[in-house]
Amino acid sequence: MIRVKLLCLTLLAALAVGPVRAGDALPLTILHFNDLHGQLDPVSDGKTGRRLGGIARLAGLVRTIRAEDPGRPVLLLFAGDLLQGTVTSTVFLGLPDIGFLSAMGVDAAVMGNHELDYGQPAFRQLVEEARFPMLGANVDAEPMPFPLLPATVLRPPGGPRVGVLGLVTDELTTTTHPRNTDGVHVEPPARTAAGWVPWLRSRSDLVVILSHLGLTTDHRLAREVDGIDLIIGGHNHRLLAGPEVEQGVPIVQAGERGMYLGRLDLLVEDGEVQIQDYRLLPVDDGVPEDAVIAAEVAALDARLADEIEVVVGHCATKLDADRAIVRRIESNFGDWVGDLARALTGADLALFNGGSFRASIAAGEVRIRDVYEAFPFGNELVTADVSGAVLQQALDRSAALDPDDDPGGFLQVSGLSLVIADGKAESVHVAGRPLDPSASYRLVMPDFLAAGGDGYGMLKDLPEANATGLLILDMVLDAFRAQDSVAVATDGRIKRR
Repeated sequence: MIRVKLLCLTLLAALAVGPVRAGDALPLTILHFNDLHGQLDPVSDGKTGRRLGGIARLAGLVRTIRAEDPGRPVLLLFAGDLLQGTVTSTVFLGLPDIGFLSAMGVDAAVMGNHELDYGQPAFRQLVEEARFPMLGANVDAEPMPFPLLPATVLRPPGGPRVGVLGLVTDELTTTTHPRNTDGVHVEPPARTAAGWVPWLRSRSDLVVILSHLGLTTDHRLAREVDGIDLIIGGHNHRLLAGPEVEQGVPIVQAGERGMYLGRLDLLVEDGEVQIQDYRLLPVDDGVPEDAVIAAEVAALDARLADEIEVVVGHCATKLDADRAIVRRIESNFGDWVGDLARALTGADLALFNGGSFRASIAAGEVRIRDVYEAFPFGNELVTADVSGAVLQQALDRSAALDPDDDPGGFLQVSGLSLVIADGKAESVHVAGRPLDPSASYRLVMPDFLAAGGDGYGMLKDLPEANATGLLILDMVLDAFRAQDSVAVATDGRIKRR
């Protein structure tokens, strides 16, 4: 571990030779995006209904901006979560995606918390395939460290030296299956930044945190660590129309799935950073596609089309997995899946973390693709006995999560009802009766929760635990095939006060 850290320091020192320049007005454009989640094709914007995104369009927009003024330096930064959320990502393990980011000229990226979803060997291969540095200063892996750099100093011709430090949320070890995080440790980001920022400060004209921490933690970092000029964030999919400023530090984030590209025009002079302009650019049908990337995406889609475009059912109502719903309040999708799992296994109750629902299913015909995109993880149903006291602990953990962060650990439930008040789960009823702390209940949940994922250690190693061999994905596909049409409404089982 020490040898690898020393090697990183040696490489960084080689990148940052010479004193920081003063007296020159140095222009720079920073383009940024985050939380791509395997979205290679355009997707409907839930607010406007427009088709936005698509990696070929995103690459085309970046190329257009670079061509505007060939003398102006442009950097392209990606703030994490390349993987998980589409069929192509699941089937091809993100390898085409990393190739597209390399082809469009990403200058640096930070590791996201979903980068381990397909296992550590798959992630290592992605890092090795990337033609740009993948950063993660506060991530360690033992006994074999990840091939990450903690930071890099970028030196675009004619522009300022840009020191970029990558920081990763501690949810890296809780939001993927625990088997994917053996030996992985995440250090507190503020402590890591406090050690690295002065080093970068002495070698750079501009110090940027490339963050996959979430907006709340970004604000805390700006308050606690001196010397940061800019934070480019990701993780909770915030679409910020303009920078949020904390202690003089601008914080930006560009939504999700490549639907928007953030553009920040800067001027660095005598150690001062001036923001000339900031815009969120929609990646819409007015953006020219990169023809080569568009052809490669079409070829990938064609390889999957025969299987995944098969219609399996019909929805009379939208099954809602929007982050602001399924990760904050009761969702009809959560209700339906929980009820299905309970009926299939004969359990008394079901718990599903909101983060296991990755996409809504729109009203109308439902294809295999839609179900794959909603449940890309391949989680298995696990049944176990849980005491009322342990169940209360789990529900309290869910209730205590900050809804403004759209926490993936927020629980959707079946077979019980509760009221969330002051960060606690109150008035909990199971099958219409008050929760009995001394009673034992049969619980069904994803194997992710049964392994203690999302911080639910109290659900790990429960008595009479049984891996059913039933995948959530298959359960949902079978349910669509068995019903003429699915129509689901919420029933008030989760309330906030």
